[in-house]
Amino acid sequence: MGMASPGRQDNVQHEPQLTEAQASKHSLYIYNPYEKRTIEVPLTNFDAFVSLLKCVIGTGILAMPLAYRNAGIAVGTVMSILLMILLTYSIHLLISGMTECCRRRKVPQVSMPEAVQIAYEVGPNCVRCFGYVAGLFTSCILDFNERYYVLVACILLLPIFMIRRLKYLVPLNLASNCLLYVGFAVIMYYLFRGLPDPSTRHLAKEPENWIIFFGIAAFSLTAVGSMIVVEANMAQPQSYLGFCGVLNLAVFFILLSNTFFGIMGYWRYGDRVEASITLNIPRNEILSQFVKIVIALGIFLSYPLNGFVVMTVIFSDYASGTEHSKCHHLCEYIVRICFLGLTGLVAIGVPNLAALTELEGAFSLSNLNLLCPALIDLFLNYSTGYGKFKWKLIRDIVLIVIGIIFGTVGCGVAVKQLIDDFRQTIKDI
Repeated sequence: MGMASPGRQDNVQHEPQLTEAQASKHSLYIYNPYEKRTIEVPLTNFDAFVSLLKCVIGTGILAMPLAYRNAGIAVGTVMSILLMILLTYSIHLLISGMTECCRRRKVPQVSMPEAVQIAYEVGPNCVRCFGYVAGLFTSCILDFNERYYVLVACILLLPIFMIRRLKYLVPLNLASNCLLYVGFAVIMYYLFRGLPDPSTRHLAKEPENWIIFFGIAAFSLTAVGSMIVVEANMAQPQSYLGFCGVLNLAVFFILLSNTFFGIMGYWRYGDRVEASITLNIPRNEILSQFVKIVIALGIFLSYPLNGFVVMTVIFSDYASGTEHSKCHHLCEYIVRICFLGLTGLVAIGVPNLAALTELEGAFSLSNLNLLCPALIDLFLNYSTGYGKFKWKLIRDIVLIVIGIIFGTVGCGVAVKQLIDDFRQTIKDI
């Protein structure tokens, strides 16, 4: 896996060679990757904000009431806030690490798999030989993030899924956001209608159910692959991070939306909450049918952004040498069609959306949001030091431990659910 395509090195300036430690300390002054980036159709800050909202707000928010059913209102709210803080901090750490990889390699951009490989190659001698494998594994996890639609929807999606520039997806993302929030507003009508006594709802559930909350909430609150792609396509990527940066503003809005939706859905339906809140609203009313159509259309229009991540991984990391060939575009279109077909097969073969959501949330969060940022930071700082009292080392180890525990327990619970559901399906047949 090459670290950069030939086109990325055109603007590289020849400067005195430094050691890794010297490069880390002085790379900000030697090479600024933001100044070297050339994006054909860059995103404005507003475009990036809209795209970030679309990255996260979709099918996941409809499952938040189910998450609160497993945690309780008070525990669910506290854990949502803590989880979002943890995930956002990890994204900051990840992007900072990727930027440092750009400085050390003197290239305008690197993908997440490339950053993983670079970090391994500059880390301790015992891990350097695993760089390529680690980068390839990261690519596979990024590809694992999919939306699950029926085969007919995949066929209808073909025209808009062929759009190859993220900038041109912004109008679709904006329309999708508007449709989804219209749908959510109407769902609120049903949620506020006939609210029961709040004392009948649990503030805290049994701790053994909390892991299910984490799995669903993780799926609902983060989309690390899409978040990285948005930053990579911004006209002003330096505005992405920071306390009042585009990422934090979008995350705050997403947290409010998901928390409010989860609380209201659980308050209204309690233990009767389904995997998607749309399954709880009446089925024989015109308004409820309108809601389902609007939300389905909103999610439909959001699909190209989700698939954009996979296409970026495949054609930026593993097909960069063919980008100027005549068959490059044809190959990309074929891969896009195959990807749509694959998601259709997943929809047909795995009907249990709740268990699948928990599995994907636990697996993706533990690897992409916790382990990858921590390992990249751990290895990049290996030759330069971990700060006073080695606080960076301690931070990275804590993130790694949390990621391993959460991934092991969360995936185990979700897989058990899928196996039980499969056995039940066989019995029914």
